[in-house]
Amino acid sequence: MKERLRVPRRVGSCLLLMIAMGMTASGQTGPKPQKKFLSAPLLIEDQGSFFIGGVPKVTDFATLPPAPGAPGLAPNAVAGPPAASPAPHQITIGQMYVQYQVPARKGGTGWPVIMVHGSSHTAACLESTPDGREGWYPYFVRKGNSTYIVDQAGRGRSGFDESVIHEGQVKITNGDVKAGMELMPRFGRITDDGAWTNWFGHLVPPNSTILTGNLIRHGDPGEPDSASHPKPVFPTETQDPKLVSRAGAIGPTPGGPSGYFALEYYKQLVPNAEVTLPGSTCETCEPKLLSPANTWTPQNLALLVEQLGGAIVATHSQSGIMGHHMARILKEKGRLDLLKGLVTIEGSCSLPNSGLTAADFDKIPYLALKGDYTETSPVCQETVNAINVRRASKLGTAKADYVKLDEMGILGVTHMMMLDAKNLQIADVILNWVNRNVPRVTSKTDVATRQAAPQPAAVGASR
Repeated sequence: MKERLRVPRRVGSCLLLMIAMGMTASGQTGPKPQKKFLSAPLLIEDQGSFFIGGVPKVTDFATLPPAPGAPGLAPNAVAGPPAASPAPHQITIGQMYVQYQVPARKGGTGWPVIMVHGSSHTAACLESTPDGREGWYPYFVRKGNSTYIVDQAGRGRSGFDESVIHEGQVKITNGDVKAGMELMPRFGRITDDGAWTNWFGHLVPPNSTILTGNLIRHGDPGEPDSASHPKPVFPTETQDPKLVSRAGAIGPTPGGPSGYFALEYYKQLVPNAEVTLPGSTCETCEPKLLSPANTWTPQNLALLVEQLGGAIVATHSQSGIMGHHMARILKEKGRLDLLKGLVTIEGSCSLPNSGLTAADFDKIPYLALKGDYTETSPVCQETVNAINVRRASKLGTAKADYVKLDEMGILGVTHMMMLDAKNLQIADVILNWVNRNVPRVTSKTDVATRQAAPQPAAVGASR
């Protein structure tokens, strides 16, 4: 009689558990992977982030005591007025967040590229598109360019100065309403429907609101005849179903179609909190009084260009004039030679506003660029023409162009062209222009990876 093989009960239980787990695992596909937005694997040598610029500010209004009835107070406790026990604290304001990647395989001109977003946005608009495709930031790196993106000073990860709001609140609470209201910053931002009507389509009928009218896309039936356009290549079909259903929405429901109020893109929009920072004056500028936006980000961009030992700067929309102010600051420091090229994408090209002249671009390649939903800018055309008048007189050597994508046959391109379906085609237009017109690095030093700390510089005046 054969002896039966005895399996210890504990071992048998483990075997059964393992078999069960194997059977369960074989019937599952595992976690659903996140959609890959890179067009291909990207090999980088380095990446990171840091802050640049900023100044210390000592204020009694960095924080406020809790208001009456706030969590943490005893049920019958009554907090004093916000200014009852002011105490000085130091905060840092005006600093700028910088994120960068350095490719393992260098290409292009060898100079790093700095990209600056526009109003109501952060650097997120340069990372990837709302429908999950590769953005300009990784694409420029893929093409061999060390690339730096920033959150404007006072915006996004750069933070803002909350103390001015607290100070205004204290004055109002203590009865000085006029002085308190004067301190209260007036935040600007573009609304969801404002972005739609500025860049993607219309609100009809005329003089309606989102509660009484409807959004229609460029090129769709019902578009006003006087504003006929091709359909935008912006991914308006990329919508959040939860936003479409308006689950948890606050306020009344706008008119339809509901999907146009639910674009993934709208999640990128933020307030222009740089208004909490102080402004400054520029004696050579017209006008001389500079807004906070044109004070801090240009100063920080100039510091970044210096830190990198030279760079190409590409601005968009609101930051167009900031790029010009940055050039002025470099000029004032005697370091204008470090600006290797300036690209202004649908932004202001004004030389007088920023205290510059056409002669300042004798050795700096200058590109203004627009899509086909934006009218030709007389100011940008005047600036390019003024630079080229000097070229015709044998003054200066750098190229100046005003490139109009619609005249190139690239149609349907919106103001947010870095997020459009044709975003990488447009990136190639910029890169090809830069590679043709910006002189290449001649030094063996890889300036794109240099991280010498810039000298701090005071900007503006404390409030």
